[in-house]
Parts: sequence; C-alpha cells; structure tokens
Amino acid sequence: MVTAAQQWHEPDLLLATLVASGLCPPLGGSATRSYNSKNMTRITEYWQRLQRWLISFPTSLMVGILLGITLALILQQLNGFLAGVILGVILEQLFLGSKRLIEEWTRTKPIRVLLGPIASDEECYIFFSSFFRDLSRPDEFKLLRWDARLNKREILIRGPELTVGEGDAVALSLIQSLLARAAKKPSQIFVERGDEQLDKWGVNSFCIGAHNGKTRVILTKFQNKFYTFDNNYMVITKPDIPTETYQHTGEPLRRGVFISPQGDAEPTDYGIILKLKDQFRGNNKVIFVVAGIGPAGTSGAAYYLLTRPEELARLGDEFGLLIQVPSGFQSARKVEFEDVADYYTPESRM
Repeated sequence: MVTAAQQWHEPDLLLATLVASGLCPPLGGSATRSYNSKNMTRITEYWQRLQRWLISFPTSLMVGILLGITLALILQQLNGFLAGVILGVILEQLFLGSKRLIEEWTRTKPIRVLLGPIASDEECYIFFSSFFRDLSRPDEFKLLRWDARLNKREILIRGPELTVGEGDAVALSLIQSLLARAAKKPSQIFVERGDEQLDKWGVNSFCIGAHNGKTRVILTKFQNKFYTFDNNYMVITKPDIPTETYQHTGEPLRRGVFISPQGDAEPTDYGIILKLKDQFRGNNKVIFVVAGIGPAGTSGAAYYLLTRPEELARLGDEFGLLIQVPSGFQSARKVEFEDVADYYTPESRM
C-alpha cells in the first residue's frame, strides 16, 4: 500500500521540473501571471543594478576628480579636467564590474570543476524511475492521500498508473538547483524516464534512484570500485567485499549498511553518490548516480551533492561516497564504510 505522501504523479513531477526551469507558469497560475512575474523580476534586477551604481558613484566621482585634476595640471587645460573626471568614472565602474565577475567566477568554480562537461554548453540528461500500479486490480494497488484538515490519512484515490517516489522527486529538484547554480540553460536539460532510455549512452547525465533502469545497468556492468547495492537494493556494500562464513552455522555473511529500526525515532537511511565516466562510449562524458536505500537516502545524497561542491570538486574525475541520513535529507553527512558497516546475509541469486 503506497501513500500519496510518498509518491508523485509522473506528469506532476515533470511539470514541477519545468516550473523550476522557468519553462511554464506555476501550478494554479496563468500564463499572464507568469509573464507579469517575469517582468517584475526584470524590473527588480534593473533596480538593484541602479542601486549598486548609485552607491558606487560617489567613489567613482572622487576617482574621476583626482584624475581630472592630475590631467588638468599636466595639460594645463580645463578640458583635461573634464576628460579626467569622465575617464575616472568609467575606469572605476569597469574595475567594480570586473571585480564582481571575478567573485562570481570564483564562487562557481568548484561547481564547474565538479560537474565537468555538464557545466559547459553540452546537453545534460536527468534519468528518473517510475513505479507502475496495476489499476485493473485496485484492491491490491491502493493509493491513499493524507487530508490533514479532516485528520484522516487514508483517503482512497484512483490516482495514476505511474508514480515517482518522494525521495526521487526531492532529488530531482535539488539537482535542478545544482544545475541552476552552474548557469545551465533549461534548453540543455532533458528529463527522461530511465527505463525508456536504456540505449541512451554517450551523454552527460544524472541517474536518480536505485531502482532506476540506468542505475541498475551502471552498477551491474560498469567497472565500479566504489559502492553497489545488494539484496534487492536494500543493502549498500562495496563490490570487492568478500563473502565470509559464520563458523557456528555455516551461513554466508557480508558487510554492508542497511536500514534497521531504532525505537520510535526515524530509522537512519543511507545513500551513495557516484561520479563515473561513461565506460560504454569512452568519450569522457560524466555520469552521476544519486541513489539511496530509502527515500531519505536518495534525497540526502542529492542534498549533499548540492551543498558540498567545494569538497567534492577535490575528489577528481571519478569518486564514490557513502552518505548517512539520520533524520531527513538535510541531515545528510558523509561517512566511512568501515565505521558504519555491519554483517548481513546476502540473498542467493538464481
């Protein structure tokens, strides 16, 4: 049984992505309101620029006056003073503009280093996963919504055939924010269902969720030395972790991390961030995998990717991180596998 709080209608998710990218008006709004909103945004930007110019103008004027006096003394002409004032103001404004550009370049450099070719004018794909509900069997595949006003959490709705997990939806929003910080144009970003694009390689991409068809292919067929999933994606482990034998029962054991109940508190979730090169095409395209055991693991991994570009940019062209999410995606933190791993029983593969 799936609650509406944990599932998004796939078209709703795509619409939210378009709204975030500025390609369509917000939900409940009209094209007119969207147009007016954009105009107000432009007016606000122009007003802020004017304010910055008015604040800096006295300093520019002082620089111009000093330069004008210097030129007037050298040339022994009043025209030299006027030319110096104008030149001084222009040079001061050019200096301030260059300073702002350098500050912006410095601020965004870690993001550009982290994203690599994604931060350029190349196309970027975001692959997400959908979950299918068989509407011909409504009693077995119920969809419920939460009506807080009526204090009822189990209101049955028909809903869509395809739904998207809440963690995946949050992760998509966070990745869109990361691309916006890199000044990625909306026309260069494509959002596709991973299961329908299994032959789409040789492109820069983000793969959201462990059950994503693209993620499964990458974890199975790439030479990935960092992290992978086991036991139907309920355990995160390392590809090179050996299988041991419990001496008392002969039961096979491996080390990994998994969700376990912790009293009344929200269970700690785990996710991974992988940055890999496309090994099928070998054209140096970048693939990010953002996936978790549960919803918080996926969204927490995406949040860490968004908020730690300086740290991640130093890790090179390929890396893998294990992310622990104690309580909500904003609590995401990097942990070492050896510090949190425990033994589990691997499921036999037929």
